[in-house]
Amino acid sequence: MDKVKVGIVGIGWWSDVLAAVIEKSDKLDLRACYTRSEDKAAAFAAKFNCEAVGSYEAMLALDDLDGVILTTPNSAHRIGAEAAARAGKHVFVEKPISNTLEDGHAMIVACEAAGVKLAVGHSYRRHGALRHLRRMIDDGILGRVSLAEGVFSNDNGLKLKPGLWRSDPTEIPGGCLMQIGIHQIDNLLYLLGPVSDVSAYFNRLETEPDVEDVTAVLMRFGSGAIGYVAADYISPRRFTLTLHGTRANAYFDMDNDGLRLQRTGEAKPVPVEYEPNDHLLAELEDFAVAIRNNTAPEIDGRKAMVPLAIVLAAGRSSAAGRSVALSELLGDLDGPDS
Repeated sequence: MDKVKVGIVGIGWWSDVLAAVIEKSDKLDLRACYTRSEDKAAAFAAKFNCEAVGSYEAMLALDDLDGVILTTPNSAHRIGAEAAARAGKHVFVEKPISNTLEDGHAMIVACEAAGVKLAVGHSYRRHGALRHLRRMIDDGILGRVSLAEGVFSNDNGLKLKPGLWRSDPTEIPGGCLMQIGIHQIDNLLYLLGPVSDVSAYFNRLETEPDVEDVTAVLMRFGSGAIGYVAADYISPRRFTLTLHGTRANAYFDMDNDGLRLQRTGEAKPVPVEYEPNDHLLAELEDFAVAIRNNTAPEIDGRKAMVPLAIVLAAGRSSAAGRSVALSELLGDLDGPDS
């Protein structure tokens, strides 16, 4: 298929990561970039061989531009998406879809009314190990999954300084659960399906800005399974996921032991081979295919509302000291859809 031409908005370390991924793709072409700093935009354009435009409006006016990739602060997602939709450009936005359900819903409405695609960057579910875990569940290898555990930690919170958007509690309500734990929340939604209610604890222990740096949330799934996600912003990196089933337990450690399986009666888990992939390339090319084939992206706006609702419900649970049903937040919006 012809390459989908995209522009990146908001130049930072993550835009560099995505631009490097686009360079490897035979489905995407980086057409333009924009940020308020002319020097940063010029340097980015030279590095990734694209055009630095003088304004977001100028980017949206490019006739040969198919879509935009928004790596802007969470609170800017709505205005960026709505402007793109008015210009007839497709939208890929980094997770979370927004900071609020109201803004997320407005983005969905704007893109659907304009007939453009809205894709949200929940990438880890596309990892080869997660795809393999999904197949093992579908094939009955694990039996009935009763318990799932996802942990994501890093020490980025120790480096946070006031004045940055990632240091602003209004930008990342839920702190490290919104910033990194939401990845594991989406993984468990992908593997286990809809969630009915959550209970959570949030604390701030070490970060200089007022951002929660240790969080834990329990989720009750429609299947009856219980899921646990922990996010920590003040300890060394860890990304692990464990599934407990009636026939086997599965363990995934992204940085160390890979994927392992322990069947009932076995003394210890054994390594499991899976097909490796580039999960970031997979999510961006899914966006391109959705545009060219007029199909829904794997994570569209409506599906992205669910992990956002879980984070916000977890914050409400921690503050109120009680379990919170997702229906309390979703209200008249479309209900959970994983």
